Amino acid sequence: MTDIKTPQDHIILVPIDFSDASLNAVYYAVEMADLFDSEITLLHVLSNSTLKSLFTNDSEIALLRDKVRTKLEDTKKEILEKWPNQRVNTLVSEGKPYKVINRIAEENKTDTIVMGTNGANGMEQFTGSTTTRVLKSSQIPVIAVKHKQTNPKFEKIVIPIDLTKTSRQKIDWAVKLGMKYNSTIHIIMELDNDELAMKKIKANLVQAEGIFKKHGVKYESRLLDDRKYPDNLGKDTIQYAEEINADLIVIMTKSETAKLSELFVGSYAEQIVNSSQKTPVMCINPKPTGAISTGGSGFY
Repeated sequence: MTDIKTPQDHIILVPIDFSDASLNAVYYAVEMADLFDSEITLLHVLSNSTLKSLFTNDSEIALLRDKVRTKLEDTKKEILEKWPNQRVNTLVSEGKPYKVINRIAEENKTDTIVMGTNGANGMEQFTGSTTTRVLKSSQIPVIAVKHKQTNPKFEKIVIPIDLTKTSRQKIDWAVKLGMKYNSTIHIIMELDNDELAMKKIKANLVQAEGIFKKHGVKYESRLLDDRKYPDNLGKDTIQYAEEINADLIVIMTKSETAKLSELFVGSYAEQIVNSSQKTPVMCINPKPTGAISTGGSGFY
């Protein structure tokens, strides 16, 4: 089993469009950066299609860039007034937002993306938003935050465990967060009528418990029965998270065996991010399970 290690340079990317949700994401990112001794990059992406439709000449676009840079610098100043030792970078780029976000994340060896989302109840449906596209394609974990979610302490973290091997890849991130935030990890699983399936789920649970125990992370395990939790894993995860006032849900965005066409849309992951109004969601795209013995996140 691979030991949990702390990276030398932990970089958090925060895409920001100055909406309430994205500004709230900054709040979460600063808390994480403070605990991990990380630096933050505030990124605003000017959409090419928007620029072409709204502006007719380069001077107007240049003026817009300047205004955006000023707003980013103002946000940086606000951060430094409260956290004077925080390292904050600002960046303005152009292109298709989700592609730019992923490119910047890769070029800067970013470890985490923290970004706002309106979700299904916002002006824009989540399934059509930049956040969804980032979640589908990002090779690093993404924390999706809504504007009404206001506790960045991550004291209670919920992790649903299912049949898939990729469920194990959430564990390393939960350990790292649990150690830094002094969290209690709530491991939940659902009853399955298939005896063999239930044995596999319980085996995944035992492995998760063993990893948390090894690293001294507090945890609780809960089997959700059908009477109180009659819905699918997505809805039941949200119900449980709300009941315990959880501060974060950690999920995989898809099964490792899913086809490219299946990816995220229609999955329980989409449902959780869309519907979770009170709890931010960390989404992790699965990596091949043979790469790291613990099914690691690639964070270290």
